[in-house]
Amino acid sequence: MRIQVVLSGYGTVGREFVKLLNEKYSYIYETYGIQLVVSGVLGRNIAIHNEDGLSIQHLLMYGGGSAAIEEYIKHHPGERATTSISGTVLVESTVTNLKDGNPGKQYIKQAIEKQMDIVAISKGALVTNWRELNEAAKIANVRIRYSGATAAALPTLDIGQFSLAGCRIEKIEGILNGTTNYILSKMNEEDITFEEALKEAQSKGIAETNPILDVSGSDSACKLLLLTNSLMGTENTLTDIHIKGIEHVTKQQIRNAKEQNKYIKLIASAYKDKDGKVSLHVEPYKIDKNHPLAKVNGTEKGITFFTDTMGQVTTIGGASNPRGAAAAAFKDIINLYRKDLYRINEG
Repeated sequence: MRIQVVLSGYGTVGREFVKLLNEKYSYIYETYGIQLVVSGVLGRNIAIHNEDGLSIQHLLMYGGGSAAIEEYIKHHPGERATTSISGTVLVESTVTNLKDGNPGKQYIKQAIEKQMDIVAISKGALVTNWRELNEAAKIANVRIRYSGATAAALPTLDIGQFSLAGCRIEKIEGILNGTTNYILSKMNEEDITFEEALKEAQSKGIAETNPILDVSGSDSACKLLLLTNSLMGTENTLTDIHIKGIEHVTKQQIRNAKEQNKYIKLIASAYKDKDGKVSLHVEPYKIDKNHPLAKVNGTEKGITFFTDTMGQVTTIGGASNPRGAAAAAFKDIINLYRKDLYRINEG
């Protein structure tokens, strides 16, 4: 099966996706029967398209962002396109916008109108327009996948949807942001302040220059929202989540927790109260050393599902970097179109 991939956003994650496709093209075809081609890339007010496939080797030579698309056009002028492109699947990897979800929202709506499936890496569009986009996809009979938006390489959504099928998920607890976990781990290991740990994370490229989305707890809240709306039957928004970040966690608080044989972690949690309402929280918690997430250190992430029939299920790990996020999108595409014996994508 030949799959035309249209990529919206050609930043760090988008470029990693193209690199992965270049590396794994033959393996994906031989293993899953899928011939993947990047037929289009949408940048800011600029686009390229070739239904037979762009020259991704050339595209990778020119760096990232819209500047790379412009440079590509200089060498392939016939592939300049409008910002509305058809294909089989849209991979949405624009910058997360938590105000209105654009430009990702517009790209997704255009793709749905063109009967394209959607693989979202960026969280903004789905977080801010959950009901609208899912209803539009249902009417158009197209599919939206977004495991890359729910903790990148950590298989959170996959476990909930497939491995726990038939279970009632009663509670979720997760460490869903690698940057904040790294900062808290360093504060614990090296007895340093939040500011010192953040500076170290930034120097290593783990934290952004502007880390507010991570350290405020907003990134974790977005992931929790997508998970609970998908797995617990809710239609919540960010305003339904109690969010407290790690900016005010002190060195003394970390010390006090250690004296109690506990760890401070940024925990995203969802649980059903006695009336069946789902309560959502993201905030630093002191957890016991025997807690299943207590040993999640550095940039690792982890999640525990509490179910009615399978007990507690925990998974830990997953690369917290652009390549991990791109690999999650790759996985979503494979599971949408795979032709091997383990096909799981219908519906």
